[in-house]
Amino acid sequence: MRGPRFTALLALAPLLSSSLSGCDLTGTLLKAQVDGTNEFAAAKGQEMADPEMVGPVMAAGVVTNEGFLYYVPEYEPLIQSTVFGNIAYGVGWLGSAAKQAEQDGKYEQVEHLNKRSRLLFARALNLTKRMLRLRDEGFDQALAGGIDVFKVWVNENFFTKEDAPIMLTAGMAYFVSMLNSEEGLAASVDIPYARYMIERSVELDEKLSGSQGLAILGTYWCTVPQMVGGNPQLGWQLMQRAMKNTNRGAHGVHVAAAERCATALQDRKLYHDLLTEVIEAGDVPKYRLPNKLARHDAERLLKQMNDLFYD
Repeated sequence: MRGPRFTALLALAPLLSSSLSGCDLTGTLLKAQVDGTNEFAAAKGQEMADPEMVGPVMAAGVVTNEGFLYYVPEYEPLIQSTVFGNIAYGVGWLGSAAKQAEQDGKYEQVEHLNKRSRLLFARALNLTKRMLRLRDEGFDQALAGGIDVFKVWVNENFFTKEDAPIMLTAGMAYFVSMLNSEEGLAASVDIPYARYMIERSVELDEKLSGSQGLAILGTYWCTVPQMVGGNPQLGWQLMQRAMKNTNRGAHGVHVAAAERCATALQDRKLYHDLLTEVIEAGDVPKYRLPNKLARHDAERLLKQMNDLFYD
């Protein structure tokens, strides 16, 4: 979450830049603020109790990060934070609002919200490519060389636990762009590349961000139709691993498993049980804020149950 100091520093940045020409104090100060904010968000951001603050805070964070990027455009932690902020706002806030609007029959609002999300995802993907090129200039060549060449490049450049967040964020950026494209996930030629980056993040740190990598892979295998390679049984297994890693505390995994895997498996009971568990669960401070959002989604999805199952 960005506090007053964060916003104030952005306002001062042009003054710092003009008065301190010839030195890199501006960049140093901005990098220090970015690092401090990221550390706070990782440690305490999810413990926020007021979900009504989420949308405005996310939007402000995206704008603030973009301002910082103007001054330190090659700072990897800032690029990564901006990519993640765009994705989180587009999926977690605008995407959730679009689903609710669709359920309410407000289709013009759905299209408006989805259009906003697509712009955020496009920006996230462009920044991701910048981030990967900065890590190693051979990125574009590796991408053009096919999936086997790309895997070698990834393994040579991302091989520590500290690299896992970059791989997770990059894979997420590719996935959300594909999920929201006109072609859809099943038709995208970038799937193997996106999937491998997520798989690499899981190899390096399976428990990162509440086992988000496992949940994304589970969502992928449950979303792609079986006739073109989908595997909902594997997807459900990955979801179960993610739940185990978080002691069933990160309820967004439950919601994704219900919405994607239980429906693909046509398992009404699993769908009902997962969503009911989310709705009836007690407070988990570590995941307080995302769990409140997950509960809202669970309540919405539970009302749709009879429309999603054939039996």
